[in-house]
Amino acid sequence: MNEIFNPADFVRNVGHDLVTEFARARAATTPGLVGDAMEQPVRHRLEQILPLGIGVGSGCVIDTHGGTSRQMDVVLYEKEQCSVFCINDSPTTTYYPCEGVLAVGEVKSRIGKKDLADGFKKIKSVKSLRRAFEHAQSGQSVGRPYGDHGSATAYSFNLHRSNLGDIFGFIVAEEPNIQMLPYNRGGSISAHYVDNVHAIGDDALCPDMVVFLNGHVLTPVTIDTEKPGSSTPYVPTRSNPVLPHAIMPSDSESPFGELIQAIWRHHQNGLTAHIPLAQYLHYNTKTEPSYTWTTLVHVDPQDPGNVIQTPTDHLNAETKLMYKKRTPHNR
Repeated sequence: MNEIFNPADFVRNVGHDLVTEFARARAATTPGLVGDAMEQPVRHRLEQILPLGIGVGSGCVIDTHGGTSRQMDVVLYEKEQCSVFCINDSPTTTYYPCEGVLAVGEVKSRIGKKDLADGFKKIKSVKSLRRAFEHAQSGQSVGRPYGDHGSATAYSFNLHRSNLGDIFGFIVAEEPNIQMLPYNRGGSISAHYVDNVHAIGDDALCPDMVVFLNGHVLTPVTIDTEKPGSSTPYVPTRSNPVLPHAIMPSDSESPFGELIQAIWRHHQNGLTAHIPLAQYLHYNTKTEPSYTWTTLVHVDPQDPGNVIQTPTDHLNAETKLMYKKRTPHNR
């Protein structure tokens, strides 16, 4: 038994176990059930290294406009705040409101051209959903910190010029099955990454990080043309989706550890909307009966079935307002 505990090794092992379980599931079951791959021990260990209150699941993400994402291998959500609509405990029929989702991810054993494109499309299906942000008089969106429910604390931000209100998207694999570089050759991961960004057509809908557990991390960066060789993290903006970013394949001792750190930063700095549960549960449903007023009438006390229309200046104690139930069929 080791006398010294190494947290970095623990995190690395969680990443390897996550990929191994999904690889085993894909080899043994149908694609629709692959989300069942995360066994409870790995879920529990992953939750332990994530921000407090973040749950780990699989399934689809939904919004109040009727949008539904494709099935995601990993859904990180606010466990204490976010309703989960689950049918038969199956990831194919489990749905998470997008306002309570922190991040989504795809898990692969090895990644090539086809798997990378599939990961991009799945993450786009989540990032395309519309969170129900409230809006300030200035026109800016109003968000809340993750895990902060019912507090008066709120932050306004420009949804079109900031990614603070975006769901974080990532792809994790053990290793690439083709070479990482160069950018200008169609047979490399880097080249396929750039092709997929252009195919999506909006960099705000692309993955935030691609992680290879064998030692590489891909993140979008902004190249400083004034200082050759200098770059800064890239922030996509919906108002100007001109795809100006490059990617920076970097070597890493702990790629999965870098992913966990990025998720922590997003939890600390990102903003989400208050979950409009009434809209998801349709409290104002159209099938609920409503009423409309009809005519003022006089009811003959000797003959209740004899209803005679009465002018309003002849009202007395026996005059009643009659109403009829109005349903969607007679609106």
